[in-house]
Amino acid sequence: MLSWLVAQYVRYNVRRLLRGDVDGLARQFGADAELIFPGRSSFSGRFTGRAQIAAWLRRFVALRPEYVVRDVLVSGAPWNRRVAYHVSDRIGSHYSNEAVVWLRLRWLHAVQQRVFLDTERVAEWERDHPEETGRELIGSVERARVG
Repeated sequence: MLSWLVAQYVRYNVRRLLRGDVDGLARQFGADAELIFPGRSSFSGRFTGRAQIAAWLRRFVALRPEYVVRDVLVSGAPWNRRVAYHVSDRIGSHYSNEAVVWLRLRWLHAVQQRVFLDTERVAEWERDHPEETGRELIGSVERARVG
């Protein structure tokens, strides 16, 4: 039952993000939370704190992705909850990918979000269709490179 509730919570937050409620979702992250996106694309990096995470999410949402949660797995106590969810996403007609998102939660606040996906697809899409990638939305967010 608890796993079902957490899965509904994840799906609810994905829906609100896709509706553009970036600030509402950013408040679900702890003040010192981190989002880790691997690879060598302009999306990749280690983003720490709500402001950096919100900036990354704003760019993602501006691309109007189709983002479908396929499955959610939940483990652990409320103060150390681990959630993994499988998603498929598509942006326009030139990019699609599958990913697993790993979340660490404390009392339903995200401490860490790590994305596992085919980073080469992201890099190829950026190289072949830079006009679709929202690079102009990057701004001056400082981040650490994740390889």
